[in-house]
Amino acid sequence: MKFNVDYKVGDYFTGVLLETFVEARISRPRVRPVEMFADDIRVEFPRSLREDNPIGTQFRALVKVAQKTNKTTSKIIGVPYLVATNNTIDLVKDYSPIKQIYAIPIEAGDRLYKYVSETPEILKNPLIRLRENAYKNSIVKVRTYKTTATGRSTSTAIHSYAIQRSKGICESCDEAAPFTTKNGRPYLEVHHLIPISKGGPDHPENVAAVCPNCHRRTEKSQDSDEFNNAIIKRITQKEKKLGKV
Repeated sequence: MKFNVDYKVGDYFTGVLLETFVEARISRPRVRPVEMFADDIRVEFPRSLREDNPIGTQFRALVKVAQKTNKTTSKIIGVPYLVATNNTIDLVKDYSPIKQIYAIPIEAGDRLYKYVSETPEILKNPLIRLRENAYKNSIVKVRTYKTTATGRSTSTAIHSYAIQRSKGICESCDEAAPFTTKNGRPYLEVHHLIPISKGGPDHPENVAAVCPNCHRRTEKSQDSDEFNNAIIKRITQKEKKLGKV
């Protein structure tokens, strides 16, 4: 049921029902709220989820009301929009679009799409799509940072791929994730083998999904360097076995 709520920039709303759709004269798939908000309010939503599921797929997520401002003048730009918080997005499993139509980028990284009425081969194996997306969004240029907070940033694409690649098993000790999150996902931490703050790339070959214990060991233990090097070898072999993208 659609009803409008009063909101201001910075407000959060939990469990908002969202759906993907195709807007006239716009090639890429979009996302709109099904309830609470007017359906013409823009929703910032992960591209991979829009591409991996048929048009009309529904999700629930925590959303934040945001608005762009000019960094120099602080002048407000445009109108408020919604941002779906990535780690709160859940697929509505008891709802399925009548037509199974998928949005496929014409070229990698392109904003132009074609629409097909059958499941593309690449979507039948989620790891293939996540891996392609991770490599597409990887940053291999060496960078330096003044703050460690910025240096620890990981792209959503890289993070999602590392977790999927692990299959819920620590990529260091081969033990199952210590627990399952409230979203039903195995809890593992994505570790940069060479820290971004030290020039390491945000790239599939430089990340490992590890349990909290192994993550701390890479930083705090007496044998941290040797331990980390062993993980590097494991990830290099794993990526080599998966082949070129």
